[in-house]
Amino acid sequence: MAKILGFCGTAKNTGKTTAMKVVMDGAYAQGLRVALTSIGYDGELADHVTGLPKPRIYAENGTLVAIAERCAKESGASIEILKRTDMDTALGKVVIGRVRKPGLLLLAGPTKSSEIRRANEMLEEVGCDLILVDGALNRIAPMVETDGIIMATGASRKADIELLAQETANISRIYELPVYQPAGASFEEKVAAGAILESTSLLDEDTAEQLLARIKPGTEAVAIKGIIGSDAFEALLEKGGQKLQGVTFIFQDPIKILVSGLPMDLQRWLQGLTDMGSGVAVLRQVTLKLITINPFYPRYRYSTHDYEAAYVDKEKLKERFLELVKAPVVNVLDETEEEIFRRVMEG
Repeated sequence: MAKILGFCGTAKNTGKTTAMKVVMDGAYAQGLRVALTSIGYDGELADHVTGLPKPRIYAENGTLVAIAERCAKESGASIEILKRTDMDTALGKVVIGRVRKPGLLLLAGPTKSSEIRRANEMLEEVGCDLILVDGALNRIAPMVETDGIIMATGASRKADIELLAQETANISRIYELPVYQPAGASFEEKVAAGAILESTSLLDEDTAEQLLARIKPGTEAVAIKGIIGSDAFEALLEKGGQKLQGVTFIFQDPIKILVSGLPMDLQRWLQGLTDMGSGVAVLRQVTLKLITINPFYPRYRYSTHDYEAAYVDKEKLKERFLELVKAPVVNVLDETEEEIFRRVMEG
């Protein structure tokens, strides 16, 4: 079975594509059969806002792809179409293909979790050892279909090192939430007995109040199938009171929490539940395998109305990250390809 790794960036120019290139090169060096797909679109020559050059994805001969048909036609690499699918994108149907002549790729692929899962299955059927899924923090939901995530962040997200490190630590803690382990009976048995309540997405104050009304003595947990909006989180903290003591909130996975709000707000809300005596857990864990940091950021020049390359202190950046974040942290430009590849392939 192929290992599936997802790559996401917290902002443009944080080094996501560079990290992906390093892992690809490491896989090629090991003789692994590599497959690529993307959630949405990537592959621009330059950043649309700053105009600064962006790294491109160069695919070797034999690389498999699950990409939009237009991307297959317009990429620099020559791609043999192996299978056409019924999955739609803005750039045409998704196709499964194999690189027959090395070159640069335009990447655009499925946008839904179910479609990413199908694309991964199709790539495995053709034969591959490693599938790399390109994404971004604002299109992270389908990353639940991976075995682990490599997250790129850096000064382009926030040039204030302390704020950036604190934000990343908050994201990392969400990935570290425990998997729910029911005691005495299975999850399904507890749902049937009413000890675990199941709820769809809680998006506002009204839906949060409806949930609170369902919680009775003997309720052990609440399983949230979707997401919780900011208003619902605030309502639970304000009106939950004694009702929530000893009740565990179970999310489907860390991704469902991350798409519910900003990292700082999420940490405050989750800590609020903990302070009230509630637990927080997930049904399915998604591993944050590596955090890559990038000291670069585009600095606006008022005199010429364009951007220039600027950098924060890379040593201070890494030092603060190592102090606050439990997940492995690397600057991809300072580590060897072999070391980075080893880290992401562990486990």
